Amino acid sequence: MQNLIFSANAVLPVFLVMLIGWILKNTKAIPDGFWDGVSKYVFIVATPLLLFEDTSSVDFKKSFDVKYISIVLACFFLSVAIFWIFYPMIQKDKKKIGALIHCSFRSNFAILGLPLLKNMLSPEGIVKAEALLAVGIIVFNGVAVFCLAYWSESKGDYKKVFMNIVKNPLIIGCVIGLLFSALKVPTPVFLDRTVSYIGNTALGLGLLLLGGAFDIKKFCSYFKESILATFAKIVFSPLLAVVILYVLGYRGDELLIALVYMGSSTAVNSYVMAKEMKSDADLTSGIVVCTTGLSVITLFLGIFIIKML
Repeated sequence: MQNLIFSANAVLPVFLVMLIGWILKNTKAIPDGFWDGVSKYVFIVATPLLLFEDTSSVDFKKSFDVKYISIVLACFFLSVAIFWIFYPMIQKDKKKIGALIHCSFRSNFAILGLPLLKNMLSPEGIVKAEALLAVGIIVFNGVAVFCLAYWSESKGDYKKVFMNIVKNPLIIGCVIGLLFSALKVPTPVFLDRTVSYIGNTALGLGLLLLGGAFDIKKFCSYFKESILATFAKIVFSPLLAVVILYVLGYRGDELLIALVYMGSSTAVNSYVMAKEMKSDADLTSGIVVCTTGLSVITLFLGIFIIKML
């Protein structure tokens, strides 16, 4: 019972905020223009400052576990390789293959995963999760560009997409934070508090946006493909990583981080990149919706099982 309560306390706050976002969006309680504005604010301002605050305030020379991060990323690349081989066997449309592979590995770790982990982990565990996030954002975006470029039927503006990745606010926030940490750059108290106030708005607003983005019509439009990619994203990938790490002797926080890193829903901005790279944006949108809705169940079960272990 204690493990069940722990799992519920970790997962339910995150998804209750998402539910509130869905209600606000669908009841038109807040004007539609609010969502676009807040989306830009969370992506461009709040989340980068949150990541900067978290990464700059820790000693990564002591906390950066290269071995652990390398193993988790190896699990990630293994899952990508499996999807790369499997999907062309069952799908002939190149645009759909690219969308399926992309959505099966692209994780919403910064917006969904980090708030969830902060409900569960020790301070040391949170640092380890943020170190993985700092590397993972770069990896996710880089692999996404390669995947969509390879499986695109027509050439997109790859240079533009590459520059967008280089200028990605989340990557910039992480990199600057790592530099501040490594160089031990002091931050004035007034500036530190300002960054903290703004960064803390990222978690709640980001979850509201995820809930507001849930559209059942998009899910129904590509039901079979969405279910298949959803299973790959929120069941197969996290199970693969957790089993490998468990066999290698990892327990506790390390398993929870891997579960959430690999098992969070497909990132919302996958849709934007799919459009830019001439992939199947509608299919991508349906998978985002499906993984967002069903990950509440799989993450709850995963956390419960890990606590039992």
